Amino acid sequence: MKWVNRILLIVAALAVIGLVAYGFIPKPVPVELAKVTRGEVLLTIDNESRTRVRDRYTLYAPVAATMRRITLKAGDPVSPGQVIAELAPLPPQPLDARARAEANSRVQAAEERLKAAGAEIEAAQADQEFATKEAERLTGLEAKKLASTESKEAAIARLAAANARLASARFHHAAAGFDRDMARAALITGNEGTVALELKAPVGGRVLRVLRDSEGTVAPGEPLLELGDPASLEVVADLLSRDAVRVQSGMRVRLERWGGEVALKGRVRLVEPFGFTKFSALGVEEQRVNVLIDFDEPRERWAALGDGYRVESRVILVERLQTLRVPAGALFNTEQGTALFVVRDGKATELQLKVGVRSGLDAEVLSGLNEGDEVIVHPGDEVKDGVRVVPR
Repeated sequence: MKWVNRILLIVAALAVIGLVAYGFIPKPVPVELAKVTRGEVLLTIDNESRTRVRDRYTLYAPVAATMRRITLKAGDPVSPGQVIAELAPLPPQPLDARARAEANSRVQAAEERLKAAGAEIEAAQADQEFATKEAERLTGLEAKKLASTESKEAAIARLAAANARLASARFHHAAAGFDRDMARAALITGNEGTVALELKAPVGGRVLRVLRDSEGTVAPGEPLLELGDPASLEVVADLLSRDAVRVQSGMRVRLERWGGEVALKGRVRLVEPFGFTKFSALGVEEQRVNVLIDFDEPRERWAALGDGYRVESRVILVERLQTLRVPAGALFNTEQGTALFVVRDGKATELQLKVGVRSGLDAEVLSGLNEGDEVIVHPGDEVKDGVRVVPR
């Protein structure tokens, strides 16, 4: 019995010592893990943007008159030459020398704008013809494996842009002709003022807004109706001026959160050469610049969009395809540079690495890691070099 008691005491003592020793053994730290993968890393400028009809025209009353009620509503189709409103001009007041000189000057200015619009059409036609030949040439070369698919697609995109510029130039020419006719109407004198005046649509498209539809007297220059073609939409992104200087014409754009399931493709057409002041939601004064973006997709894919719709634009400054990438949350700065913790044999190992392009979510890895390596995302203070870790 004496030996049994001693053995039991020894076993109990060993158990207590083992429990104490186990309590001093460092426990693995639970961490969030992610793998190094291959994919795209984009450096973008994101902005909440809006759509707008590229070419719009506002119809004004050319003279003081009594207008009959406008029956058109927003969204109604309009063809060129269609009667929009009927005006019964009020008896004209005699024009003094100064008023007549101003009216003649407006007529001459309108005629000059009409000539400039004609020259714009000629230039746009030349660009369209060149873009057509270039697209046909690269399409044939691509079929013979002598040109890349990207160059062919770029040529097709340039052709679509040239077609849009030609349509816009024709719109401006028609609108300039209408402006000239309205400027001439201001010179009506004598019995000509009692003749009913029909206000006709200078261009085809749809009614965007009806600014005045009720019958009554209208003043010269009073806006009545806005016309435009919803098929000629563009996206306007007002970027901070420090971001706009990094954007160039031709850069690719992704248009997201517009209501569809798939992001739309776009391309920067113009960075406007002037800025404007805008106050943020917090009341901070910001200097912003409008960046104009064209859709790089068939109209069927974005036909549901209209004038003034909200989209989120992402202008792609740098694009890396099929490159090694890690979550940006795994990186931290040290005195030696950028580092992260990689998991090897169940332990956290601090590793210095060289990174390239960084987006908001991922970073390009230039050296130091291999595809499939596991790294620790958002490491806490408990994570040190050599500490054992377990997946959370």
